[in-house]
Amino acid sequence: MNKIFGLLFALCPLLVWPTPGNGQSPDESRLLVAIHYEALCPDSMSFIRRRLYDALQDNDWWSVTDLKLYPFGKAGFYNNTSTGERQVFCQHGVDECELNALHACIIETLGIRKAFNMIYCMLRSYSNELDSCSRSMGVDVSKARRCKASRTTPDILAPYGKETLKLGISFVPTIVFENDFDPYAQRSIRNNFERHFCRQYLKEFNIKLPTCSAIL
Repeated sequence: MNKIFGLLFALCPLLVWPTPGNGQSPDESRLLVAIHYEALCPDSMSFIRRRLYDALQDNDWWSVTDLKLYPFGKAGFYNNTSTGERQVFCQHGVDECELNALHACIIETLGIRKAFNMIYCMLRSYSNELDSCSRSMGVDVSKARRCKASRTTPDILAPYGKETLKLGISFVPTIVFENDFDPYAQRSIRNNFERHFCRQYLKEFNIKLPTCSAIL
């Protein structure tokens, strides 16, 4: 019996220790992709609906993507001189600020994949119809509604604005891989997202994804 336990003990390192060159674990092999966008921006709507959604779905990239959505864009904060309260202004007006905040609440309450699908549906039109999308998808958005109703718009958008304002972006949408913002590559990334995704994934993990062979 002692000989058996001794043998098992000797084999344990072989069973649990990773060997060099085995690559990353699944969690470590997710490429961080941040999308800074606006709810009423035509270019944001086009990119998310025609580029990003198709790339993730058609290539089955959800399992290898750590997607972050920042519904803020070229907005900003200021202090109301009369009340001293923080306010937010948005590129396409007050309605966009409210919709950006609603998107933020959807992101916070639904989880990224379900939230992305909901936002994809809402961006079919400038009205961003939450009710029809939630019904067609069979998704309960009551928590998102409470989030929007119980907090001020500047408060909801504060963490998203903090991250976006760090970049000093000049165009929306802006796409950032692995927190490495390249302002000069944005046009190319928007127009050739799949190619850039494949290149970044190969660079980050030294892995060429199956569908990337036909893209690179």
